[in-house]
Amino acid sequence: MQADDIILLTLAAGKQMSYLLPLLYGKCRLRLSVHKDSEKELLEKKYPGSEVVKGDMERAEDVSSMLSGVTTVIYIGPTFHPRETEIGYSMIDAAASEAQNGKLKHFIYSSVLHSQLRKLMNHDCKRYVEEYLMESGLNYTILQPTHMLDPFPVEDLMRQEQPVWHADYDPKVTFSFTVLRDLADAFAVVALEREKHYLAEYPISSTGAVSHVAVVEALSKEIGKEIAIKQKGYYEAVGGLHGLLVRANGRLDQRVSRDITDRLILYYNTYGLKGNTNVLQWLIGRKPTSIEEFFHDKVSSIRQSGK
Repeated sequence: MQADDIILLTLAAGKQMSYLLPLLYGKCRLRLSVHKDSEKELLEKKYPGSEVVKGDMERAEDVSSMLSGVTTVIYIGPTFHPRETEIGYSMIDAAASEAQNGKLKHFIYSSVLHSQLRKLMNHDCKRYVEEYLMESGLNYTILQPTHMLDPFPVEDLMRQEQPVWHADYDPKVTFSFTVLRDLADAFAVVALEREKHYLAEYPISSTGAVSHVAVVEALSKEIGKEIAIKQKGYYEAVGGLHGLLVRANGRLDQRVSRDITDRLILYYNTYGLKGNTNVLQWLIGRKPTSIEEFFHDKVSSIRQSGK
């Protein structure tokens, strides 16, 4: 990685990038792609000297402009978007053109663990993008994180006198979890070491298979209060998740997004989503963050801030 190399990060104001940007800032030139003026202003203030561009990944001319002159792209696509696959294709086409006519050397794609699980429509979208990327001729690396632990409602549960966590699916079904700071370390290693990671696929799990019952028990122990678990009914869980997606992205196709949430809740209620920690540990050179460590740090931070 050269000091004058340009790394493009898409959805740069999102949660995945919030831990990654501090790791890359000052080591190379950054081009940060956002969708909103408020996001542009925030990142320009937080990372002065970085190039922050507002663009729409559904517009071919915006995609070409984002990629112009960059050396590496870290591509995070719009999950649950009705055109997620087509947007991925467009990004890859523009990157292939830039590799042929410009300076692009590396396409890093944030996918999902076990993209071959076709019953999960959001996984299937990424499976097609992975295939298209593999056949593009680009030097690529695919990172495949699993269920994120960071959104777990720690602060909300701490505030409750008699805390209750409402599960969308059977809390006894096991999952593996990814912690965002671990994922950020993995992205940074891949981006900065570059050639070492060409043509690689890395499944990213911070934990082994663990049930939400065990997750809640770990948080209960950390905060000193027993947290009860109440499982939502299927239609309540689907409706709640679908509402979140619609509020987050007003352009969602209502029928398609409802199909996605229907299948996701059914699948998670039966199979969960499980992976292995070995690859992540090798990649970042340390043991990934455990559930206990994550909750200890999170709870300590909340208490220190006085929230």
